[in-house]
Amino acid sequence: VEGSQYQIKPMNCPFHVLVYKDEMRSYRDLPLRWAELGTVYRYERSGTLNGLFRVRGFTQDDAHIFCLPSQLADEIVGVLDLFETILTRFGFTEYEV
Repeated sequence: VEGSQYQIKPMNCPFHVLVYKDEMRSYRDLPLRWAELGTVYRYERSGTLNGLFRVRGFTQDDAHIFCLPSQLADEIVGVLDLFETILTRFGFTEYEV
């Protein structure tokens, strides 16, 4: 936003990793693509004005791709294609990747 650069952030949520580890899997099962929507609640102290400006609850999405190193480039391209499709559908035509 406004000239700032962004970078990919490592995940900090364990849920999909726990689901993945719940059973024996083969490399032949990869890639696995999982996504979910989850409601988050938070209660900030009075006077706190950061983040989403003191919202009490919101829904966020969470997605993970489990893949082999040899599949990584194709998975990244697939995600970028998905982003472009979504941005275009909502009328966003000027963006940088």
